[in-house]
Amino acid sequence: MVGVTVCYSGPASRADRVLAPIRGLGTPIVDDVQAIDYVALQRSGDIDDPRARATYLKSGFIGEIATGLISALAEGMEGHPARSTIVAIQQCGGAIGRVANDATAFAHRDASGNLLGIVDWAFGDDPTEHIAYMRRYWATLEPFIQGFYTNDAGTEVTAEAVNANYRGNFSRLVRVKNEYDPTNLFRLNANVQPTV
Repeated sequence: MVGVTVCYSGPASRADRVLAPIRGLGTPIVDDVQAIDYVALQRSGDIDDPRARATYLKSGFIGEIATGLISALAEGMEGHPARSTIVAIQQCGGAIGRVANDATAFAHRDASGNLLGIVDWAFGDDPTEHIAYMRRYWATLEPFIQGFYTNDAGTEVTAEAVNANYRGNFSRLVRVKNEYDPTNLFRLNANVQPTV
């Protein structure tokens, strides 16, 4: 199954024209594109009890959707009765790409998309097989990836890799951290350590 999620934030009078090429791709199983309140959109992915599923995520930025990437995505996808496997591409570019790489901490302004590989399984089940699968699958996708969205970095990503991922902006972040949070109070995130 392939799903396309769109967000159009322009004048309502142009929405049908902007969405026409997507709707022209074929007859979808479900088409629930509609005007929606921003807060409702943000809550739309919530589930009643997130403790019911355990998740493992990999992510990385891509410059284009190359033929080799499409082949790797299709060839590596494996069904499994005890897990779901999701591959998604979040669109980048546009206004994101019109900001200089060194203007903010986020330095991947040249990316056209953020590729996500996700497996989930029933909470409490042994995750070993599912995580090993995603790591093998992701290894076939890594040749097409340059950097990653820092907030998606798992615990297996080293501090050095996170620092390098800022593409030269890390030293500025450390200076800000030293000035405004020298005790590292705000550390339950993609943490930038203050210098001692």
